[in-house]
Amino acid sequence: MRLDAYIVDMGYFKSRGRAKTAILAGSVKVNGAVVKKVSRDVASDDEIEVAEGLDRPQGYFKLKRIQEESEILQPGDRVLDLGSSAGGFILFASEIVGHVKGIEFSRDFRSELGKIAFERENVEIMFGDVFTVPLKTLSEEPVDVILSDMTLEPQDSIKALAWVLPLLKENGKLLQVIKLPKKKNPKPTLSKIEDLGLEILQVISSKKQEIYVIARKPGSGENEPVSGEKESESGEKEPEGMETDQN
Repeated sequence: MRLDAYIVDMGYFKSRGRAKTAILAGSVKVNGAVVKKVSRDVASDDEIEVAEGLDRPQGYFKLKRIQEESEILQPGDRVLDLGSSAGGFILFASEIVGHVKGIEFSRDFRSELGKIAFERENVEIMFGDVFTVPLKTLSEEPVDVILSDMTLEPQDSIKALAWVLPLLKENGKLLQVIKLPKKKNPKPTLSKIEDLGLEILQVISSKKQEIYVIARKPGSGENEPVSGEKESESGEKEPEGMETDQN
């Protein structure tokens, strides 16, 4: 049997896609040797070793990389996660923060999200439409961090952000994932985020067709423009360095 199919059948992974990722990353050994060939033929008498903690949604590893770059999450934070999907962001955030609440539109993820909420005391899940759910239903008190990674066009992602922004504390931070083709200039989208009164702290690039925007909600006494910007040669304000995600 193929190695990827075998380790799925053995319960190491829920899908062959995740199994393939682990094999190619060198996280699977056969008879003591690392094997990176997905189609490697294995039998029941072969000794298979799989590194622990790999069968997690891709969002887990995405947020892990973003956290390493930005330290957006801090112990004790209250976090609101928009577009929770399979729960990757929630899983990672729950290992650091005090409480995380996720909202997901599709009930196709009910099983995965329900399992996470059952196993983790600091996780809460609700299903609904971000654009119509009353703010008090999303959170009865202000949150320290908003995470937003919804499968929407940039303008719609920003509309959703504008709707929930009153829930973010002053000086609170947010992560906005923007789905954007690599050849498209991100500046118009970044300007729309700034138009919401937010300070862009960091823009992290990705190998995927998306960028990760880290921003802060300034306190009411702060003046604009904010310190996270610099002047370009043309006189336009730009967020500090487009950092490249090497993972």
